[in-house]
Formats: sequence, structure tokens, C-alpha cells
Amino acid sequence: MPRHRTTSSFCVACRLRLAVCICGSAPRLELATRVVMVIHVSEWSRSTNTGHLSRLALTNAEVRLQGVRHLPVSSAGIDPDLPSTLVLYPGRGADPLTPETLAALPRPMTLLVPDGNWIQAKNMMRRIPMLARARALSLEMPRPDFPWLRRNVLGGRRTTFEAVAQTLELVEGRETGQRLLEFLEQFLRRKRGV
Repeated sequence: MPRHRTTSSFCVACRLRLAVCICGSAPRLELATRVVMVIHVSEWSRSTNTGHLSRLALTNAEVRLQGVRHLPVSSAGIDPDLPSTLVLYPGRGADPLTPETLAALPRPMTLLVPDGNWIQAKNMMRRIPMLARARALSLEMPRPDFPWLRRNVLGGRRTTFEAVAQTLELVEGRETGQRLLEFLEQFLRRKRGV
């Protein structure tokens, strides 16, 4: 059963205890790539969700919630038919994300990222028109050597923020990816009380 967090003891932005809040360490990177996190409403409230960290780390990131009753996910400002609009999805039918693939794409890019458990992400890809129509790409590089926030049965899986950081490393450069992964590592350390 999840513990209820009160605003008096937890930061509403990073979701850590106020004593270990990481907001001041967020890199706040200004990138050409726009990142749109489509987070399932039940995932949004989980203490182990990392997708919300993109709003802290990137100035050009936003969150749109899926699963709010009678409120479909907005596609305002997104044209999924543009070749520069991509959806990061490690499922069937996605093309491998390689430097060669990226080199052929126009810039700036919009990166759509479904964030939920595997069933939720699969359903979002089918039910949300902008995700279904955008070109799906899967990350093929090995995951960073970070401790897990959740039980992971299949070794190739990674947290949403890991996937975003590694994708942006390919798109925006190594330094971008490294700064984002360092931020995630700090978050994980503080969350575990290390």
C-alpha cells in the first residue's frame, strides 16, 4: 500500500523528502529537442516514477497525463506525421534508434515518451492517436549500471528517465546524456538514503 506524502515533508517537484530535495541540482538543460512525456495517471502517483524528472532536468519538457476520466490526452502543438516527431517505444514494430537513423531526420525533433508499466505503454501506443501515428523508435544501447527502483524481470528494461537520457545523448550529444544520467544517479542515491 503506498504511503501518502504530505506537502509538509515531501517536495512536490522531485517527490523526495524535503531534507534531501534534489531540485537545486537539476541541470535545467536547454535543448533543441522537445520532450513530451505521456504518463499514465496511475504511474504519475508512484514514488518510483522517474518520468516526472524530465520536467526538472529539461527546460523544453512537458508532461501530459493519460487515463484521466473523460479527458483525452491533448495533442496540441504536436504533428505526429512530421518525420521529426518520434515516439520512444521498445515494443514490436519500432525501428532501432541508431546514429544513422538520427542523422537522416530533420531537426529540431519532438520526442514523445509513453510512461507506464508495459501493458499501459502498449495500450497508450494503440489508443492515443499522436503516439500511434508518430514513428516509433527503440533504444538499442545497453542500459546504464544503476540500481533498480523496481523489480525487473527482463534485463534489457530501463527506467523512463534512463531511456530519455540515453536517447538525448544520441540526439544532442554525449555531454547531455551524461549530465542527465548523473542527475538520475543523484536522485536514486537520495531516494535510497545513501
